[in-house]
Amino acid sequence: MKSYKVPRLQEELRKLLNITLTTKIQDPSLAWVTITDVVLSKDLKYAKLYFSHYNNPASHESVKEQLIKTSGYFKKQIAGAHIMRTIPELSFYYDDTEDRAAKVETLLANLKDKYGDEDYDEDFDDDFDWDEDYEDEDDDFFDLDEDEDIFDDIIDTDEDN
Repeated sequence: MKSYKVPRLQEELRKLLNITLTTKIQDPSLAWVTITDVVLSKDLKYAKLYFSHYNNPASHESVKEQLIKTSGYFKKQIAGAHIMRTIPELSFYYDDTEDRAAKVETLLANLKDKYGDEDYDEDFDDDFDWDEDYEDEDDDFFDLDEDEDIFDDIIDTDEDN
């Protein structure tokens, strides 16, 4: 049976830490910093906190150092929320998902510029009508009479067993 306790705790910790960052910590070097994910160990003694910072010109390392300095305050907030018996050791990691997404976007934009969309537009025919162009008189697969029940054979064989 799967335990739902750890994922719920991770989500509650993420919410609590983000509220703490936005409302209680007045450090301008942590402006626009967001905790994107929390991963707790099975014994709940260690927590990996993934962060990102948008519109913050500081480097990842300097933001990480500031978060490490404020980890005591984070632990105090976790203890005050009474959601865990033991307070986990916090470690911070930069979440590079946005950077990787930006790289993929630039790669796709380069491919679009290189190959363009005009090749696909030539092959597309607006005047194509599926009903008229693929009509076949010999094919009665889709031509069922309304009074004909196609499931009679299936039901009869199931009742025989």
